Amino acid sequence: MRLTEHVTLVASGAAGFDLTDPLDCHVYLVTGATGSVLIDAGAGRSVPEILRHGRPDRVLLTHGHADHSGGAAGLARHGVPVHAGAPIGDWLAAGDEAALSVDRGRAAGVYPPEYAFPACPGVQAVRDGDEFDLGGGVSVRAVATPGHADGHTCYLLRTPHHQALFSGDCVFHGGRISLQNLHDCRVPEYAASLEALARLEVDALFPGHHEISLTRAGRHLTAARDVLARGLLPRSTT
Repeated sequence: MRLTEHVTLVASGAAGFDLTDPLDCHVYLVTGATGSVLIDAGAGRSVPEILRHGRPDRVLLTHGHADHSGGAAGLARHGVPVHAGAPIGDWLAAGDEAALSVDRGRAAGVYPPEYAFPACPGVQAVRDGDEFDLGGGVSVRAVATPGHADGHTCYLLRTPHHQALFSGDCVFHGGRISLQNLHDCRVPEYAASLEALARLEVDALFPGHHEISLTRAGRHLTAARDVLARGLLPRSTT
């Protein structure tokens, strides 16, 4: 599904547009004049469909939850380097289902009983401010946004004509967020991340699930900030 000149939605599950496996998050292919990246990898069963759009130069994970990172191992087997914020790389390398909260998701019925997370060694660390040049004035910059999960990273897309935010599970349409009773979901860090995002100027918002906003997307970021300013937490999608 072509969204903009530089962004194509190549996977999306039941909490989105039912393009691919129901477990998948939104997976975006971002292309410039000389390079391309994937934002997130889906849950793992849609790697062939994702690669039908061409092999990207790398995959940038927003966080380690399996609906976003389960496809990393399959992409790596096809020669696609995987990048993620610390400590996600260690958890992926070990296939640590407890650290990645796969066990909790399976118990809650999010993942079926037979789902097993495939280990993905060799993940490269991405740090706040790291930038990936895709050519033609198109680049993607990492923005550290812990809170929903440790190592959560959003990615700011800059093009000659607009800016967009790939927000993972940090912030959604309408300023909603995703709070979960998991070991690495941390409210103070989450609030700080939302405050930082509200200072960005973005035209489009590409979250990990649910609605996409192609224009005036800054309103979703400021909506979350404004709720925080009243001493409250934004509405959670979970």
